[in-house]
Amino acid sequence: MVRLSSTFKRKVCGLCGNFDGNIKNDFTTQRKEVVTDATEFGNSWRVSTECPNANTTENACSLYSHKKAWALKHCDIIKSDVFALCHSKVDPQSYYDACVRDTCACNTGGDCECFCSTVAAYAAACNESGVCVKWRTPTIC
Repeated sequence: MVRLSSTFKRKVCGLCGNFDGNIKNDFTTQRKEVVTDATEFGNSWRVSTECPNANTTENACSLYSHKKAWALKHCDIIKSDVFALCHSKVDPQSYYDACVRDTCACNTGGDCECFCSTVAAYAAACNESGVCVKWRTPTIC
């Protein structure tokens, strides 16, 4: 997580967005074009032409289908009653999608770490919006 002082509002650009409060234009390339593809966006910010462009990867849930059910079941907490007070303040869909994607992609034994990190990101966004959610339990993260 990156935190900036409000003095940097609208004064930054790059991989973390432009800090104007509008997530729809965060994928702005170096050439000031708004794109929707994460790989295209990331490649636009390469510093050295000696580094090759990244290639688009296949959906991790398709690659590791055995993990998809686990990810869907656990990431559902984001859309559940646990976070109900936050849903009207912070749309859960993009966080849920990221949770499923990241949890499926975490294939080296850190399933819970990947899952917990994405849920914690949603909880942090809720907290920033004034909704404190107690979501961790002895069995969840």
